[in-house]
Formats: sequence, C-alpha cells, structure tokens
Amino acid sequence: MHLFGIVTETWRKLAATIIERMNHAPIPTIQAAATAGILDHTRQGGGDVHAVLRQAHLTVDDLTRPENRLPLPSFVRLIESASRATGDEWFGAHLGQVCPLGALGLPGHIATLAPTVEQALESFSRHYPLLGDATDVQLRLDEEHFSFTYRVLDEESWPRRQDAEQVITMVVSLIRRWVDPRWAPELVWFEHRAPGNATEIERILGCPVRFSCATNTVWFDGAGARRPNPGADQASFQLLSWFADTVADQPRPTQSLTDQVLAAIDTCANLGDGSVEPVARSLGLQARTLQRRLRAVNTSFRDLHEQYRQVQAAKLLEESELPPKEIAYRLGYANASSFIRAFRSWTSTTPTRFREDKGGTLSRRSLALPSS
Repeated sequence: MHLFGIVTETWRKLAATIIERMNHAPIPTIQAAATAGILDHTRQGGGDVHAVLRQAHLTVDDLTRPENRLPLPSFVRLIESASRATGDEWFGAHLGQVCPLGALGLPGHIATLAPTVEQALESFSRHYPLLGDATDVQLRLDEEHFSFTYRVLDEESWPRRQDAEQVITMVVSLIRRWVDPRWAPELVWFEHRAPGNATEIERILGCPVRFSCATNTVWFDGAGARRPNPGADQASFQLLSWFADTVADQPRPTQSLTDQVLAAIDTCANLGDGSVEPVARSLGLQARTLQRRLRAVNTSFRDLHEQYRQVQAAKLLEESELPPKEIAYRLGYANASSFIRAFRSWTSTTPTRFREDKGGTLSRRSLALPSS
C-alpha cells in the first residue's frame, strides 16, 4: 500500500498547481454528450426531469446536440439534482451500470473499438479533453498495478460525487463486459466523504472502497488491462484515433472569462434580466464566485455590464429607429434621463447627436468600438 501513498502525494502537489491556475481561467465546459442517460434514468426513477434541469440552470435544448458545450458546474449540478429527485443515493453508480462508456462522446466511442482494455483506457484518457475541460483523466502503470484516475479539478464543480461514481462504474462495467462478468478491481478510491453505508457501492464494484482520498481511482492488475476486446475494430480504432488526435492538436476557439460573461449578460438581458445573479447561474456559478473570478482578472461584473450597455446602446442607435426611451428600457435604465446621462458620460454627446452622426467617425471614436 506504500505505492498508493506515493501516488496520492504526487497527485496532491500537481492538483494544487492546476487549481491555482484555474482561478484565472475561463469557466470550464463539457459537451452535452456527457449527460447521456441522465434524464432517461431520472424519468425511470420517478424524478421530475424539468425540475432537475431547472436546478442545474439548463434546458432540454441545451442537451439536444451532443457537441453543445455546457458550463461544467451546471453539468455536475445536473447529476447531483437527479440523485436527489429520484431519492437514489447511488444514482451515478446505477447509471454507470446501464450507460456504457461509449456513450461519452467521441472519446468514449473510440475506446469501445480498442483492441485491449489498456488501449481503451489510454485512448479515453488521451482524448478526454475533447469532451470536457478541467478534468484529470489518466491511466498509469506502477509495478504491475494499473490505475485509472478521473477527477474534476474545477473547485466550483462541487459536490461531484455522482459524476465520479458514474465514470468509475462505467470503467468497471466495460472491463466486465470484455473480460468476465465476475471481474473485480483490487481497490477503488473516491475523493468524496464516505456515505452512511457503503455496502451498495462495494457490491456494485465488487471490491473494497475508500473515501476522502485525493482522487477517484480504480486499481487493477496488469493481466486485466491486457485482456482483449471481443468487439474490437482495429481499422476504425486507428482511423478515429488519428481523427481525434488531429482535432485535439488544433487550437480550440476559447472565450476568455470576460467574453463568457459578456455573452451571458447578452443572453440573460434578452430573456429579461441581465443582472449578476441570473448571469452567474447561467454560467453554473454563485454570484459571489463569479465576482471573485472577475476580480482575479482585474475587472468586475459592474464594469462588464457597463461595457455591454455601451456596445448595445451604440448598436441600437445606429441600426434601429427606436427612441431613446425604448433603448433605455431595453438596457435596464429607470428612465430615458438616466440613459442619456450615462450615454453622455461615455461619449460626451447625446444619443440623438450620436445617431445623427450614423456612419461617421464620432460614434466609433467616442466608444472605442471597432469599425463595421
């Protein structure tokens, strides 16, 4: 067991470094493919699907296209809410028994084509960034002991017990389908605290389970890792692996944190309320957490909201015939006078003169907006 202790300490140091960097990073996301089976399993368990979605600040449309990216905290909240709605403390593990690893987007599908267990888990680990951000996924070999680790690193995505138990159970279930239904790992770790009674999860996994560990990890011997996949497709595995590696090598368009917040302000404002609480919820965060993250990049929600108002005011004045009173209402001002005062403070001119200069240089220069 000394080996397990060395791995734990090494991981703790690495995780501390990664999490510190993430405090300044954009809000992590995950593809909607990761939600596979959650709503169906909720419905089958007697839970209210719409209530579960509301608690996660998501909609059915958000989950319709598997390539859609959701805020990672919202995804974690979704599966935790499903557990509460169904009254199933082991919702994630039970879902992991019936929802295969192959359902988890392209990384999961490629894994199911691999020639061996080892190649499947190595492939899933390598390609996981295509599915989700801010997550440590790796397969390691230490003295003939293989370990598969899965852990969300985003500190705001907590609690995340159901997600961890689902993925670990998916891995165990995959190996059982390929090797032997009676196969069992040597040991499983979970980062969350021990429940009142761990009998059910030990029954599902078939091995001792430890809680309050540094990672979520399943340990198994080398013989199990080298067992073949009876449904392997070498040609498809190689082709899709090449495709995934090619995609992964391309820089993915990413928004900065401020860009994410500005986009969320726009969405929420169009829905009727662009204030900090609904904007934070749409990003899967608490308002105070969003404010803290913005301070870390030397800005604030108030500054970004003001920036949004400036850009929208210019756009509406240049591209519409709406009177200042209506624009004031759309931007959340109490009255036209408040909007005109704010606009004058930005541009040293009035909305009317700004509009009269439509197509000229005054408007763009005064708000430092890009030319159209």
